[in-house]
Amino acid sequence: MRGDLDKILAEKGVEALLLYSESFKNSDMYYLTKFLAPDPFIFIKKVDADPIIVVNQMEYPRAQKQSIVKEVRSYFEYKYLEVVNTAKEPHLGIMKFIANVAKNELGTGKRICVPHNFPAIAADILREEGLTIKPIFDVVEKARETKDADEIDEIGAVQAVAEEVTAEAIDLIANADVGANGILIVKKEPLTVGKVKSFFGHKFLDHGCVMEEDIIVACGPKGSDPHYFGDPQDVLKANQPIILDVVPRSVQKRYWTDMTRTIVKGKASDKVRKMFNAVLEAKNASMDVIQAGALGSDVYDVCCDVLEKAGYETTRGEKQITRGLTHSLGHGVGLDIHEGPRMSELYKFPLEEHNIVTVEPGLYDPDVGGLRIEDIVEVTKAGCSDLTKMEIQLEV
Repeated sequence: MRGDLDKILAEKGVEALLLYSESFKNSDMYYLTKFLAPDPFIFIKKVDADPIIVVNQMEYPRAQKQSIVKEVRSYFEYKYLEVVNTAKEPHLGIMKFIANVAKNELGTGKRICVPHNFPAIAADILREEGLTIKPIFDVVEKARETKDADEIDEIGAVQAVAEEVTAEAIDLIANADVGANGILIVKKEPLTVGKVKSFFGHKFLDHGCVMEEDIIVACGPKGSDPHYFGDPQDVLKANQPIILDVVPRSVQKRYWTDMTRTIVKGKASDKVRKMFNAVLEAKNASMDVIQAGALGSDVYDVCCDVLEKAGYETTRGEKQITRGLTHSLGHGVGLDIHEGPRMSELYKFPLEEHNIVTVEPGLYDPDVGGLRIEDIVEVTKAGCSDLTKMEIQLEV
């Protein structure tokens, strides 16, 4: 949470935080300011002090009204034009301006944290101006891992939209006719991946959400690649597993959700049904051990234990496999679709109360396709709360 930022900075051995970025794509900047701006601006926070933002003159009135940062200042207060004009090139002048603001607010004696993706040329110029710059991973990102009540509500609202639209998409598939070679037919036309994705896209927009990332609609053997998103021309067929992995984002609130359901229109083969039952058991067993303090790697191990006992391979221990579980168990979701914490073999860190994570075991077989089930949950002190209310069914 934002209130953890001072503690995180102190633990990293730095005395201040500096960001320079826009906030439409940079989730950290939006998280810290709740101010959406297409052009870069400056965020500065000293440990145990309130932050400030410095924005261009055009954005100054809007930033004063909208940002959660109370101290909003204009570029002009720091002689923007004068500083920029001292450089040979405007871009270098802007970098010198950032250094000028940082020196004014922080002096030259403090250890200043910048994010790992801070512009290298900006860091060079800041150092040339006598500032101590330390690029560090997982500062704002770590604060973002633990969600407050408003964030959880916002993710829950997007999840409700995802479930409503996915249910409608499943109805579309379930009510399709079956034509030659098992091809699904709607309104006398083959039901393609492109048509299903278009259905999702229009419905999400009607609910104030967008598919900023491509959703996965994968049918049959092609679904054995976990990140095969589905070619728009692919046709959906009866009696084959169809993976629907949906990732809408709220246009206004900026939060994501992530959910996967795998269905079969018609009759599932014994092989697919066995995969389905194993994945469902693995999901439920994993959720049973998720709680604050549990290591992400331990939860992943529980998933692997269930699947391996059922006779399937996993990549645990760096095994090279072509069938079975070929990915980790889950990841955090928030202002980014993939963020911390993780539940994987490598993530030997404890989950924390109010983390929001996916639980998404899957099995993949090049002969029949993929089978993945994914819920999104809130980690609690004594377990987890499933934010996903949609039923899980195989045949439709």
